[in-house]
Amino acid sequence: MSSPDVSVATEALKDFFGQIYTFFETIIVRFFRNLYNSFADVGFNRWTKVTLSVIGYVLLRPYIEAWFKKMSERDRKKMQEKEKAKREAQGGKKAKVSANTLRGGATGGGKVLGEVENTDDEIEEGEDFATASGVPEWSKNAKKRQKKYMKSLKEAEANANKLSQDQIMELLDWSDSENEKKDA
Repeated sequence: MSSPDVSVATEALKDFFGQIYTFFETIIVRFFRNLYNSFADVGFNRWTKVTLSVIGYVLLRPYIEAWFKKMSERDRKKMQEKEKAKREAQGGKKAKVSANTLRGGATGGGKVLGEVENTDDEIEEGEDFATASGVPEWSKNAKKRQKKYMKSLKEAEANANKLSQDQIMELLDWSDSENEKKDA
């Protein structure tokens, strides 16, 4: 036989799940009943409300869109004024050398750092790059690209080190003309 504690717990559990089931059943029944009645029992007042709502929306929509457009234009003009004031504060000066030229080194090659000159079609045969340590092996192409990339980095660093302090200052000069530079 079962003890009285187990039967009380069983009855409480049945009651709990019964209440949950009744709650969800009520929600579902009311939803479908109200959905059906909203289409089946439509009276004159209901049709009047729906019609007036649609007409009001159609009449007011252009004005609402115009208001949002006006707000957007106002914000855009504020941003343009800020940018214009910022440009005027700088005095319209531009850098003599672009950032891309500086990245390419003193020669101004215009290459992006990490750009590889040679592709996979220029591969030399005869080298084996297998590793015995269990680390995934690089393909011959990847190893070649890595070597060429490291070589180009060393060359770029050597070119950058060749620049004197005066050359760096000349590259970073922001004046418009040579006269301004001499006057200052």
